[in-house]
Amino acid sequence: MAEALIDRLDRAIDVIVSRGDASAALADAELAPLAVVASQLRSCPSASFKARLRANLERRTAMSIVLEPTVIREGFTTVTPFIQARDSSFLDFITKAFGAVEIASAPTPNHIHREVRIGDSMLMISERASMASGSPHGSFHIFVPDVDRVFERAIAAGGKSLSAPENRPYGERSGFVEDPLGNYWFIGTSLGPTPVPQGLRTVTPYLHPRSAPSYIDFLARAFGAVEEFRAEHQGVVMHARVRIGDAAVEMGEAPERGENEKPGFYLYVADVDALHERAVAAGAKSILAPADQRYGDRLAMVEDPLGVTWAIARPA
Repeated sequence: MAEALIDRLDRAIDVIVSRGDASAALADAELAPLAVVASQLRSCPSASFKARLRANLERRTAMSIVLEPTVIREGFTTVTPFIQARDSSFLDFITKAFGAVEIASAPTPNHIHREVRIGDSMLMISERASMASGSPHGSFHIFVPDVDRVFERAIAAGGKSLSAPENRPYGERSGFVEDPLGNYWFIGTSLGPTPVPQGLRTVTPYLHPRSAPSYIDFLARAFGAVEEFRAEHQGVVMHARVRIGDAAVEMGEAPERGENEKPGFYLYVADVDALHERAVAAGAKSILAPADQRYGDRLAMVEDPLGVTWAIARPA
């Protein structure tokens, strides 16, 4: 009985991997094309690729130790959007439009700190009456079961339509709204099996860097971000997603938006001092050196090359 092709290929690969004599495999008309591919793969990946892979793995291993907090507050993830507002109008909008629920508030002489939940996602809000008009704003990708209904609610709550709901070529039905503070909300529902795509949460922050590749590189060096997805068209990054700890951050190149977009994030980590040092080394500007705060967290703050503020914190 003739030996099966899979068995002959198995033996040929063993010979090729051990750099033995593969002439017999190459003389086999049925096996030869597969043996040639196996031989070509023997030299892959290249030494430079393996060196980059090793460096990336070592960096991610080190970063996982820094990023993985021993304790993280219930309901929160590694990255939490931090929004600044002059008054409660932002809270009013997200409550009416998206059903936000205030979980906690802490008045101080200078501001009110609020924490709210939308679906399974948390947002932090700092209300300061002294905040200048045109306060820093951001963009958010929010997934809901009924896009059309939520879009209408957002408009009724004072939002301005940027694009009416429609089925998009990237696999979701979505409509876009600008809220009264200037924040963008990309309201969508996945056209897949569930309204929220696997691996994402109700609210995902969205950024608009001038150069997504260089910004992704910064996030990787500073915070150990891992790129999950990138879609380009004629050299422009239309959409990309990275993961920092257990949280996703999305982005697309739109310099005209990014110039006026200065959001903030609260980043929960295990070692504030180490990550602050790493972020500065990667090109961030230190705003606040690591210090223990009266509310229990150890906190440092940096501003990244995009102008985004990162509050690096170890939970109390």
